[in-house]
Amino acid sequence: MSNPWIVDPAAPGADRRLDLEWTDPEGIVRPLWIQVRTELSIGENRRMLKSVTALSQPIPKTRGEDVAPEAKLEWTEYSFARMVAYIIDWSLTHDPEPAHRLAPKRTSYETLRQDVFKLIDEALDEHERAVAAEKKAQSGRPRPAAISA
Repeated sequence: MSNPWIVDPAAPGADRRLDLEWTDPEGIVRPLWIQVRTELSIGENRRMLKSVTALSQPIPKTRGEDVAPEAKLEWTEYSFARMVAYIIDWSLTHDPEPAHRLAPKRTSYETLRQDVFKLIDEALDEHERAVAAEKKAQSGRPRPAAISA
């Protein structure tokens, strides 16, 4: 039995394979798969979310003016951080041509063609929605009785 207090990457159902297809510039349809986590640990989630916002404090235009901090969304950084958080493995690591192999890491994601990146990014959007729907469906199950001391 796995530890119920942590996200165990080796637990059954801890990851899922998403099969995709990409048509290259020559019109060749190329299969692509990504192995993704079904649940992020708090550390993985916080590292991903850290890239979303940065707080800044604007300088008041007049003395005594109260200026609220502003949140800045960095969607570009978030999309890379999300790939790092979710993707465990992908078919590009196992390409039959050794010169074409790419490890699933940020430096590889940054070199992808824009349409390949978009395909993966949209697959992760769909994956997050599917996982959220599954959790919502499971929340209808009866909860265990509370234990009091």
